[in-house]
Amino acid sequence: MNMENEWKAIVSSNINLRVISGLVLSVGLLLSPLMRASTLEQQRERYEQAQVALEDNDLAAYQALRARLDDYPLTPYLDYREFIQTLFAKSPSEVEAFIEQYSALPFSTTVKDRYLAHLAATERWENFIEVQPMPPRSQVLRCHYYYAQSKLGNKDVAWQGAETLWLTGKSTHDACDPLLNTWQKAGQRTDELVLDRMLLVYAEGNRARLNYLSKQLGAKSKASGKSVMALFDKPEGVAAFSKRSKVTPFNQNLTVLAYKKLVRSDIAEAVKQFHKTVQGQHFGEAKRQSLADYTASRLMATDDEKLQKWRDNALAKTSNISLLERRIRQAMREDKWDEVKVWVERLPEEAKQTTRWTFWQARLAERAGDQAQAEKKYTQILGQRDFYSAAAATVLGKPITYPVKTAGDAHGEVKEYQQTLERIEELIAVDKLLAANREWHYLLRGLDNDKIVSLAAYAATNKWHHLAVQATISGQLWDYVELRFPVAHKWWFDFFSKKRELPVTSMMALARQESALNIEAVSPVGARGLMQLMPATAKETAKKLGRNYEGKNSLFDPGVNIRLGSGYLKMMLEQYDNNRIFAFAAYNAGPSRVSRWRNGTDGRLDVYAFIEAIPFNETRGYVQNILMFEVYYGDLTQSPVPLLKENELNAKY
Repeated sequence: MNMENEWKAIVSSNINLRVISGLVLSVGLLLSPLMRASTLEQQRERYEQAQVALEDNDLAAYQALRARLDDYPLTPYLDYREFIQTLFAKSPSEVEAFIEQYSALPFSTTVKDRYLAHLAATERWENFIEVQPMPPRSQVLRCHYYYAQSKLGNKDVAWQGAETLWLTGKSTHDACDPLLNTWQKAGQRTDELVLDRMLLVYAEGNRARLNYLSKQLGAKSKASGKSVMALFDKPEGVAAFSKRSKVTPFNQNLTVLAYKKLVRSDIAEAVKQFHKTVQGQHFGEAKRQSLADYTASRLMATDDEKLQKWRDNALAKTSNISLLERRIRQAMREDKWDEVKVWVERLPEEAKQTTRWTFWQARLAERAGDQAQAEKKYTQILGQRDFYSAAAATVLGKPITYPVKTAGDAHGEVKEYQQTLERIEELIAVDKLLAANREWHYLLRGLDNDKIVSLAAYAATNKWHHLAVQATISGQLWDYVELRFPVAHKWWFDFFSKKRELPVTSMMALARQESALNIEAVSPVGARGLMQLMPATAKETAKKLGRNYEGKNSLFDPGVNIRLGSGYLKMMLEQYDNNRIFAFAAYNAGPSRVSRWRNGTDGRLDVYAFIEAIPFNETRGYVQNILMFEVYYGDLTQSPVPLLKENELNAKY
């Protein structure tokens, strides 16, 4: 099971959270709950007033308010805003002292980056190196860093850095111009480096930049530049170029780039030119196989028998597990089980021993009538936290078991992080959700697993569901099922489960996969909320349900999102005769793709083969994940769910 892909649900989201959180910040206060709440409200009001005073530059009013906020968790953010207002007047030592004082807060890096940018703008190069003695991460600051080194006489360091920054297929930031111009004037930018960059630009596919670089070449290198341009425009000339050109690293690299471009534009012609291309530049066996693999990857679904033969001859020599797996799935889609067996046997041993391919070795043995071998293979993978382990248990008619740890197994404490946790609690309470998430990510960096387990448990106790899940992913705490799969927003799920006649476990499992229970998640393509609805889909679903659609921001409301998400899931299930495999695949990849996949397999496959043969890695893992997540949620809610239901096991795919 592709559990590690859970990160995608986090990385593809706009990291926000809206949860109900308690308001008590210090159990040591000897006040009644009402008095504590009143005091906290007063602090919040003063905090807002202090922000306004600071924005209005009313320093007297600000200082008076700030003096009464020492105990308020968010006061460091006021100190940050005050400090940043006069940042450019600070000395390096003052900035470093502030960063050290607030090193536990994520804005400390912002202060440093802004100060370095100011030092560069004012050409205070000694101060720049004083604050940043090692190369920074961002391209802009690295350009400033190496330019500072050149200004301070450290030419070797500066030129080495400039060369590294120059050698990119992408454009460089304008901030790099002073460094690169100085480097060029010092005679460090050679024709060889220009040609090397042209190869990088070729790989990026930017013809305009290629043309610009070719004009920078000296007379002796013009011919090489013309060859690059010619092969970019007409990659079908690659075999001829390879044979007539001297064998050099540059010509070999250009040949590879041109051949791959030909593969992408005319695969049949690329196959014709393959042998002359690799022979002309005397490629070794590893490079030949690499190019053969690249070509074969584009031929996986070809109908041309000659190209199929070429592909299979190439793959017979490969050790590329991903390509061999794709070939196996292609054979499955075509219902060619003799070929499936051949390609499974060609997998490297490390792949054969995985739960995935152990399961399929068992299936192949079963097809061959070797029930003893099949049962042996199935039994080998029982009891693991994995889709294939659960599938093996299903085939054998045995209970699905998997390792489980609880937060009680951890020994870490959270007291040392109490100030940060209080800030996060208050940020959530006042709806500063992005800042709360940023603090949480910053807190988790570099912690050992015991501490992350304790923090995940703390988040779960406080109903910070998304943060608890994020902690388990950060620490790879895969066995902590209760922390990884919070029973969150249960009232809404229960309500719409009854209304839609949908299993609550299906809805929760889908929401967990889609958003990791982040109610304000936004994917790169614009899907929103718990069940990751596209606004257009939500609008259409609302119309079909007879509801008013209140716009895309309404999808951040858990009630609205679950109402529409459960409605859309119900429509998918009705469309596919209550078959979750088709419904989940359609939810992820769209009904049109599911129809195309079903037409391709034409009812020849069983449920296991159809899931394995899904062409998209993301959708295959998505379906497997949700089926397993539903098993977990069934166990957590004391309503056990099978991995696959009878109608799904008996269907033709």
